[in-house]
Amino acid sequence: MPFILLKSFFLFFLTISSFCLIKDSIGENLLKNGDFETGNTSGWICWETFPWDGDGIPVKHPARVDIHVPGTIGVPTPPAISGLSALTQEVTTEGTARGGIYQELNVQPHSTYVVTGSMAFYGDNIGDITIIGILDGQWNPVNTITTPFKFYIGGDTISSWTKFSLSIIPSKNIITVFTETRQDWGYGYVAGWYDNLTLQFITENSKPFSSEKTPPEDQK
Repeated sequence: MPFILLKSFFLFFLTISSFCLIKDSIGENLLKNGDFETGNTSGWICWETFPWDGDGIPVKHPARVDIHVPGTIGVPTPPAISGLSALTQEVTTEGTARGGIYQELNVQPHSTYVVTGSMAFYGDNIGDITIIGILDGQWNPVNTITTPFKFYIGGDTISSWTKFSLSIIPSKNIITVFTETRQDWGYGYVAGWYDNLTLQFITENSKPFSSEKTPPEDQK
C-alpha cells in the first residue's frame, strides 16, 4: 500500500476513533420526559410547600404554584426551545408560594453528571425566583435551599430563554434533579419556564461547579 494512502487511512481511523471517544464520554439522557413533549409532567413528581411563609411573617395570603404544559401567564419567545411543549410553573394570584417538580435517579457515586437545559422567567417583585438544581441524595425540599448545585433567575425582571449547565460528582448512589418557582411576597405573580432538561453521565471526571448566581437566602 503506498505510503500516502496508508497515511490517509491512519488519519481517517484516528479521526473516527477520537469522535467515538468524545461521543462515548457523554451518555444518554437519564431524565424522563425532560423535553415535556408528552404535553404533561409524566416521569416527574410535583411538590409544594404550602402554606409558604416567604415574607418572614405569619402567612396571611397563601397561594399555590400551578404547573402546566403549557402555562397561562403568557409564553416566552419562542414558546418552546424545540418541539411544541415546555414546562410552566406559575403563581397567578397575589400571595406567597413555593413548588415545582423533581426526579430521583440512581447514579454511580464519585462520577460526573451534568444537567443542562433552558429556562425563561417572568417576575414583578424582588421575591420572585425560578430555580433548577441537583440534590446529592434523595428528595428533601429543605435541602433545595442549601444545595450549591443550582442555577436561578429571579427578581423584578423578564428573561428570555437562557441556557444553563450544572455538574455534580455525587457522594451517594441517588441524586435528585428538581425545579422550583417561588413567590416570597404577596404581590403580583411569577412564572418560570423550562425545556430540554437533560441529565447525562460523563466518563471523564471533572470538578463540580455551581451557578455564580446564589439565591438571596444563601447569601447570609
